[in-house]
Amino acid sequence: MMRTDNGFTLLEMLVALAVMSLAALALIRLDAVAVRGAADLGNDGLARIVVANAASDLLTDPTPPAIGAHSARVDNGGMGWTVRRHVELMPDPGLMQVRIDASGDQGGRATLTLMRPAR
Repeated sequence: MMRTDNGFTLLEMLVALAVMSLAALALIRLDAVAVRGAADLGNDGLARIVVANAASDLLTDPTPPAIGAHSARVDNGGMGWTVRRHVELMPDPGLMQVRIDASGDQGGRATLTLMRPAR
């Protein structure tokens, strides 16, 4: 009598299940890294908005900013931000260089440097 095998043995099924489990775990880990990276990018994008808002305020104010460093706290996007501004005169006495840095309490950083009339 001839015997034919039409299926997998229990051992083969266990090995296949173990390999599939390892692959699934690797994909779950990759997904967690992608979610964290997206959150970090979101915070950096918000930081750029905070810096752009500070620059807009500075450029539309008719009074020139004081020379030196200044720091302020703002709320934007449901987060607290520390905005630092450093102002210095340029060799051309009619211009000021302003560097604006923003850092969030929950992450995110951005920097913008701009020129503005000194008068």
